[in-house]
Amino acid sequence: MLGKWWREILVTAALLLFGFTSTIAGEQNQSSGRTRAPQNSNLLAEAQSALAQGDPNKAIEILSGHVQAHPKDIPARLALGQAYVIVGQNDQAEAEFQTVLKDAPGDVKALASVGEIYLHQGELDKAERMLGRAAKARGSAPRIRMQWAVVLARLHRYKEAQSALAGLTPSGEPEQRVGFHRLKASVASGLGNPSIAASEMEKALALQPQDEGLTMATAVAELQSDNWRRAASLAELLYTRTRDPQAGLVLLEAQLGIHWDFHNTLELLNASQLEPAEELAFRQRLAEVLISHGEFSASIEELTRAMQLDPNRGDLAYNLALAQFRSGRLDDSLASAEKCRALGDTAELEDLLGDIQETRGDNLPAVRSYQAAVALAPNEEKYRLSLAVEFVRHKSFDAARVVLKQAEEFWPKSWRIQLALGMVEYFAGSDEEASRILVHAAELAPEPETALRYLGNIQMDQASAPAPAAIAQLCEYSGRHPKDGKLQYYCGALLFRRDYVSRDKAHADEILRRLHVAANLLAKDAAPHCQIGRVYRWVERWQEAREESETCVRLDPDSADGHYRLSQIYQHLGAAERSQQEMTLHKAASQRVADENARRDETMKTFIYTIQKEKPDSN
Repeated sequence: MLGKWWREILVTAALLLFGFTSTIAGEQNQSSGRTRAPQNSNLLAEAQSALAQGDPNKAIEILSGHVQAHPKDIPARLALGQAYVIVGQNDQAEAEFQTVLKDAPGDVKALASVGEIYLHQGELDKAERMLGRAAKARGSAPRIRMQWAVVLARLHRYKEAQSALAGLTPSGEPEQRVGFHRLKASVASGLGNPSIAASEMEKALALQPQDEGLTMATAVAELQSDNWRRAASLAELLYTRTRDPQAGLVLLEAQLGIHWDFHNTLELLNASQLEPAEELAFRQRLAEVLISHGEFSASIEELTRAMQLDPNRGDLAYNLALAQFRSGRLDDSLASAEKCRALGDTAELEDLLGDIQETRGDNLPAVRSYQAAVALAPNEEKYRLSLAVEFVRHKSFDAARVVLKQAEEFWPKSWRIQLALGMVEYFAGSDEEASRILVHAAELAPEPETALRYLGNIQMDQASAPAPAAIAQLCEYSGRHPKDGKLQYYCGALLFRRDYVSRDKAHADEILRRLHVAANLLAKDAAPHCQIGRVYRWVERWQEAREESETCVRLDPDSADGHYRLSQIYQHLGAAERSQQEMTLHKAASQRVADENARRDETMKTFIYTIQKEKPDSN
């Protein structure tokens, strides 16, 4: 996504409104509160009059000799510093303000003026210290707090900027109120509150609805808050009027976000007349917008044009290869990836090459590419996972185990490595070892649901009693997540299997409670009802066993086990004919039941998808 770029537009738009202006400028006619001799007052008034008439040099001439004769005259020195600011002599201005601060360290005007000089010069840390002192001083003006907030925002210290703005309200001319709302929007954006940022930008736009820059910034803010329709409305209005490519990009992303037809906008953007240097960046951004919304095919033209403009950009060649791969253009993707390799090989590129070659059916080259990725980035977990997954895909479980064991030495606390190891053991037929490792993976994972679901499946498929450690993990998690129906099911079903083996019916009510919760949460899933039917049959509540078992086979007509158990229940209840019907259905369903290898193969496909989705990003 272009979130970072959009935020830069928003923050820049806000900060541009708070350029270098002296705090004293708005206050120079105010009394300093200090007693001055009449002659000094007249001289100061004359200097201030010169400033007001736009003649700062005359003010400097009046005041410079005076402060030499009267070095402790703070109002005169402040006015002299202001005059130096106006003529652009910031060094002399700073010297005057610093002299004031030696005698009066808490002088708000001097602190703020020095802070603004530092801000103008880009010395943000120094500016923040001075403006912070000024803002915290008694009697400081609200605009000083706003200037301080501007500097804090530019330093990305958004929490402090938010505190600096607390309690302030917009006032003054419309431009000032617009600036206030823009500043609040940029701070909210920096804090990750896009909806608040959008609200503040809308307030600003309401004050100056014809301002094109403000319209653009508001559209970006609405885009960031996923208010696609409002963003599209604003951007379309602006793009129709100006044909500004940046507005067109906002419109395009908004249309993609609400799944509108974007092709006309894309066609207009492609017709934009830009200088070559501008066009390269524009094509790249355009491709990023398309890719971020899954429009890989549409991005290919943009990336191809970008490559024509700068054929030596490896990142463009990589993105082109990726877009072609995601679009199913495997030959083109391979050619682009090989060109990218000629520009400079990387682990990320070799990983992509492995994906391309695997999809093309070139298994050995794929393995070599994944191995090359590991060699190029031996300290990155994701590339070892890619190599292990490739071995799993072709059922080379011993090779996958070796890769993952090596990875385990580098990342002993990685839940992904443990998950992959556990599943390799399962695919290789070692269910007990798989369960042990998956329990450990769940202990390591910040969000253990993925590992626990695989663990639950494996435990349910075992003929032997479930592992106590597995039950403990599954039930503990389900207890903390009462709305997770699948985990409630695993906990209840495995508790039942444990107690069924030991013939302990003391926990039957708890088991039924969990399974009923699962059945309510998984309305279309037969499994909880099948298990509830078994539990009721176990505790000899036959009518309830019949009802739940009937629901079981209604939701899953191919359940051979469900038909068999329902047949037994009917037989017990004296419904011989219905019992025979269920037995006939049982025999038919048994012929359709997938064998154990087929079930493992299906689980393998799911695992490969899951582990690729869960691979960590590059460091």
